[in-house]
Amino acid sequence: MRGKLMIYRLFLSFAVVAMLLFPLAESGRSQSREFVVLLDAAHGGDDNGVINDSLKEKELTLIFARLIREEAQKSPGLKVILTRSQDRNVPTAERIRAVGTAKADCLLSLHVNAGFGGKASGYEIYFPGFNNNQAGKGDSKAIIRDMAKNKSLNDSVLFSQDMQAALEAVFPRKGRGLREAPFPLLAGLDIPALTLEIGFATNPDDRKLVAAEEGQVTISRAIASGLRQYSRKAGKGF
Repeated sequence: MRGKLMIYRLFLSFAVVAMLLFPLAESGRSQSREFVVLLDAAHGGDDNGVINDSLKEKELTLIFARLIREEAQKSPGLKVILTRSQDRNVPTAERIRAVGTAKADCLLSLHVNAGFGGKASGYEIYFPGFNNNQAGKGDSKAIIRDMAKNKSLNDSVLFSQDMQAALEAVFPRKGRGLREAPFPLLAGLDIPALTLEIGFATNPDDRKLVAAEEGQVTISRAIASGLRQYSRKAGKGF
C-alpha cells in the first residue's frame, strides 16, 4: 500500500510538470510578448580579465554588450538587460541574482579568449554540463527540479546551435565546437545559459577584429541575430 501511494505521488508530480509548469511559462511569455535576455559583460572593475598590450577583456565585453543590446532591441518582443553597464566589480552572486530580478528567459555571458601561443583563433561556446545535474533519489520534489533542470540544459544546447550558426558569418570555419564546462555563473541556473568566448586577443587577426569599431559592430550584429533566432523558437514565433 505504501509503495502504491509513493508511485501515485510521483505520477502526480510528473503530471504537474508536464501539464502545468512548462505550459504556464509559455502562456505567461505569450501574454507579455517579451523575451528577456540577460547579457553578462564578464569581468569589470579591478578584474581586467585577459590583457594583451593595451587591450582589456573587461572593456571589450562591455562594448559588445552595449552594441548587442542596441541591435537586438530593434526586434519587437526582444528585451536585453545587462548585468553591468559600466566598469565596476560585479560578484558572481550578483550576476546570478540578476537572472531572477530581470525574470530572464536566457543568459549569455560574454568573454574574450587568449592563449595557445597566439595560434588559436575563432570563437568558443560553452553550456552547463549535464554531469552537474544530479537526479533526485526518490524525492518527488527533487525529481521535479531535475526535470526542469534537464529542460534548461537541453534548451542551452539549442541556444548554442543558433549562436554558432550566427557567428559562422563572422568567423567562417573557426568555430571551436560546443563545449560543456562548469562555469560558476552557469552551474546553478534553471534557464538556458551560455558562455561565449569572442575571438582570441592573443591572435593577430582576431585581435584586430575585436579591437576595431567595424569589427565590434559586425560581431555584435551576428550575436544579436543569434539571440533573435533563438528567441523566435523559444518564444513561439514572435
